[in-house]
Amino acid sequence: MIMKLNVSNELKSRLTHAAENGSVIAKDILSEVKKNVPVEEVIRGSYNFFSTKRKRTEAGTFKKIRIVFTACNKDLGHPNFPDRNNPQAPWFPENRTDLEPSTFIELFKNLGPYQPDEINYFCSAISLDSKVTIRLHDSMNDFMEAYLESNYSPISDGSESSLHNSCMRYEDKARNAADFYANFAGAKILVARDDSSNVVGRAIVWNEITLWKSINTPIAASLLDRIYSSHAFVIELIRKQAQEAGILLRRRYNDYTHTTDFTVLNPIEGQEWAAGDNIQVSLTVKVPACRWHKKGVPYLDTFYSLHLTDGNLELRNTEGDTSIATCRSTEGCANRKKYVCPKCGKIHIFPDAAFCKNCQDMYYVSTVFGKVLKGLSVEYKGKKYPSFLFRKGRPVPEFRRYLQIEKLFIS
Repeated sequence: MIMKLNVSNELKSRLTHAAENGSVIAKDILSEVKKNVPVEEVIRGSYNFFSTKRKRTEAGTFKKIRIVFTACNKDLGHPNFPDRNNPQAPWFPENRTDLEPSTFIELFKNLGPYQPDEINYFCSAISLDSKVTIRLHDSMNDFMEAYLESNYSPISDGSESSLHNSCMRYEDKARNAADFYANFAGAKILVARDDSSNVVGRAIVWNEITLWKSINTPIAASLLDRIYSSHAFVIELIRKQAQEAGILLRRRYNDYTHTTDFTVLNPIEGQEWAAGDNIQVSLTVKVPACRWHKKGVPYLDTFYSLHLTDGNLELRNTEGDTSIATCRSTEGCANRKKYVCPKCGKIHIFPDAAFCKNCQDMYYVSTVFGKVLKGLSVEYKGKKYPSFLFRKGRPVPEFRRYLQIEKLFIS
């Protein structure tokens, strides 16, 4: 009787999903499994009856899942083999051997060799028994769902899941982040989900950014920001989806430190860069303050520096003279670097003065009791302000922008 390659239904399912999720190794193994040939033509040694075991490790709000392969390598036809005629004998625990993924792969005679990154991809993909679907969203509710911890996958392929450890996963932070991205920054979000609609990955997409090849050369571009994922292979899936969607750049390093390092996903019109090239550039995103009505600001990985330039607010990936705040707090608010004058809108560095030096000289008068403001006061939304900040009962544009900016510093 010819013995053919035998694998469990769970292993078939995991291989099928891993192949659908982009694993070359899983796809190759599936093709070997489907061959109608003796097992000796496919597998080295006497191994057969392959399956998987899940090794779970508690990691706080989620479980780390590591897949170990198992197989029977006993001589089932030997006269002294217990239960020699029992068809279930190969599946008894005492007759099985654990195999690490790399060992399992090497058992296949006709496959390989594979690169380390292909093996790592396989190890990550095999740990999620589900097809991953990625979609681009832009509504505040979509952002909220992608950020909320309660929507995350309950498992990860590692204990250091960037998704589960995100500082923006809590409800109050998620709500503000959603409002900020949808209404203030005009961004979109790529969300990866499993078959149960659990979030396994997310990344902000900036469609309207300006790339500065030089100080006088603005170039329209788009960017895939840092990816947060529960499984390492999801990072590559999201990058592939972004490339297919025509997004031009991605973060070269998936972290918060290398804010000027990018990889070209698609050629940029008029530039010599090809897909796959690594570049270092400055980027800006214009953000209309009038669209921001809530308090606080989320933690930003790339556009972490808030600038005020010629009366316009911009998010940048670099700091400079026009930087008024950084958006790197896990408390849900911006960290102030400089101050904005409520009257003229210019930047100043005086922490004990609301107004810049010129406006202080213009609107303050020295008395024997110290400096006092000229003019009357006006009540606005329950607070009193100098009357010169209003025209026909409404805040002048500079003061209106000042009030909007101040909201960023309140969590």
